[in-house]
Amino acid sequence: MPVNLLSVTLIAYLFAVLFFFIGPSRNKFPIWFANALLKVGFILHTLVVLLRWYAAKRPPFANMYEALILLAWSIILIYIIYDIIYGIRFLGKAVSVLALVILNIAALLDSTIGPLVPALQSKWITIHVVSYFIGYGAMSLSFICGIYYLSVSRKKGRGVELALSLDNLGYYFIYFAFPFLTLGMTTGSIWANVAWGTYWNWDPKETCSLITWLVYGLYLHLRIFKGWKEERAAWLSIIGYLAVLFTFVGVNFILPGLHSYS
Repeated sequence: MPVNLLSVTLIAYLFAVLFFFIGPSRNKFPIWFANALLKVGFILHTLVVLLRWYAAKRPPFANMYEALILLAWSIILIYIIYDIIYGIRFLGKAVSVLALVILNIAALLDSTIGPLVPALQSKWITIHVVSYFIGYGAMSLSFICGIYYLSVSRKKGRGVELALSLDNLGYYFIYFAFPFLTLGMTTGSIWANVAWGTYWNWDPKETCSLITWLVYGLYLHLRIFKGWKEERAAWLSIIGYLAVLFTFVGVNFILPGLHSYS
């Protein structure tokens, strides 16, 4: 594993954070430079993922170290795509901090390359894992929007306009993420049938992923059909992301089961 390359990636993200905190100011250069550093870090980050894949001779989805690296990568990917299309640079500070924290946690874990356990040796692994992580990346941004919304919603002036943008963005991120979450859960069920002979085991991680799916499904239902917006929507998106974090990390330590290797 290219540990040095990961260190350089961390440095790029760290300096992106520093320049994001220097701005905003009348001089737009700090924010522009921070965003450029974030993109440089993302390129390096992508190389980390690809080189890990090449070195392991398998998709880099086998353990928590690899999963955290992929989660941080997916968050930055979704941010960059949305920033190019919609101009969401005002979220760059929080996004870069979150990615930096996740990668620093990963750097503390065992990075030894090991073989896939038999249950993971399936053609379904790539579509299942990638679908979930694209969804998790977008949900991370929705979570940031929810937190940011609650912090600015009671401010007057520009705060009102910013709060409205954050409310809409949080919804768009979840609207984008939900089909990927659905695809990840569906392919996971098919994969479970191949590996264990049943589509659903009520394994703790399967159950928690279903709860997460239901929370975000409830968010979309209440938003679209009941008009839930603003503070209520922000809190529900935060609750949904806490469910994501528990499904992704917490369940492995508190409720180990068939997915304890991931």
